[in-house]
Amino acid sequence: MSEELLPEGLAQAVERATGATIAAIRPRGGGGASREGAKLDLCWSDGRTQTAYMNYDVLKAGAGDDAAFLREAAVIEALSSQHKAAGVRVAPFIAAIPEMRALIGGFVGGEANFNKLTAAEDRMAVATNFMDQLAKLHSIDIGSTPVEGMGPVEPIATLIAQRLDQLRARNSGKDWDPLIQLSIDWLADNIPTNLPAPVIVHGDAGPANFLYDDGRVAALLDWELVHYGDPMADLAMLCLRALFQPFVPFPQAFAAYEAAGGHKVDLVRVRYWRLLFQTGFARASRLNDPDAPPPPNLGMNMVYSTIHRRVLSEALAEAAGVALDPVALPDAPPGAHHRSFEIALDDLRDMIVPRLADQQAAVKAKGLARLVKWWRDIERFGPGFQETEWAEISAALGQNFTSHAEAWMAYCAAVKAGSLNRETAIRLANAYVTRDAALIADAMGGLATTRFAPLT
Repeated sequence: MSEELLPEGLAQAVERATGATIAAIRPRGGGGASREGAKLDLCWSDGRTQTAYMNYDVLKAGAGDDAAFLREAAVIEALSSQHKAAGVRVAPFIAAIPEMRALIGGFVGGEANFNKLTAAEDRMAVATNFMDQLAKLHSIDIGSTPVEGMGPVEPIATLIAQRLDQLRARNSGKDWDPLIQLSIDWLADNIPTNLPAPVIVHGDAGPANFLYDDGRVAALLDWELVHYGDPMADLAMLCLRALFQPFVPFPQAFAAYEAAGGHKVDLVRVRYWRLLFQTGFARASRLNDPDAPPPPNLGMNMVYSTIHRRVLSEALAEAAGVALDPVALPDAPPGAHHRSFEIALDDLRDMIVPRLADQQAAVKAKGLARLVKWWRDIERFGPGFQETEWAEISAALGQNFTSHAEAWMAYCAAVKAGSLNRETAIRLANAYVTRDAALIADAMGGLATTRFAPLT
């Protein structure tokens, strides 16, 4: 066993939790931008062996908190035992290490990239089976048999109020963000009234978060956002997941869900939860925050963060009935250090990544290439973007500011005080995040034009 392939102390913790010896460790990419992972060969003293897969977030840089990890472990254990008869397919639970946010399950073979299915009939077959899995999950009777370790079953309206309170608390101090504030305000004013009894909600359901094999789902993955709530929340999250890996058309997916015995689809609630989740995901990057732990994959973390914020600004405008004008993106010549950035990118693409046998290192190297592209475009376009924004804020607030920083602070103060017309505030927020996205557009690749897919 090569213990150095895992964070310090994790291998020993795995052996204590499982009662097994680790015979081999093979690092693998983890859950998107928030987790790392490893495939493990486990051996017990009675001769049993098992190949396992472990997700871990030792630095606790990913989504959720310690309580969320405990809910994730609890539901996977329950679906492997107490609620196994429901037929929801998961990686069989082996052990959990809460202090390191490490979750160990039996290794399940299959493909996670839904886009590898190119034939329409194959995509629909897997998508239909996935919607059947969601319907099965939502059909579990938690009223009579709640999941031990998931916490109390409370009304969905209570959950919404708690989510909004959490968003307000997080959007405070040095982390306060006008876009998030504007979205919270709209959500608080438009809470749905026709809410059903709670169900188990996966919380991050959609393409890339399930494995499939031979036309069916092999296992639902990444349960770190699981909770009791509205079944429409999972359909809304499906919309968010499809931002990064396209799914089948939603009208067909929703029809398959209803045909499998799922709840009646309510598009008003789907849109509400889509905006609420997007608000939670759209937190500005904490790259320059000295108190924030470094993410496992900084490049992809920046990409996901930027996309979520741009999509939120557009979804908020749609929900609020605000027509968005085209955003000015002034061009500029290459910056003073353009050639050095290009040389670094060539080295990463042509020399470094092709020679990396370690899959985890290769993922990080590609993430670094995204950052280099971002730094290059900040130098080139950043000054012009700030000048344009400075002028727009000055015009909106009717004041002449001495700098972009002063103008931006005045805009934020107006949003926080509620003294700026909401439509104007939303348009300025959209312009800001659109320019921010333009600075990292080259690093995003095909994700640069990502939008929510139609629901009807």
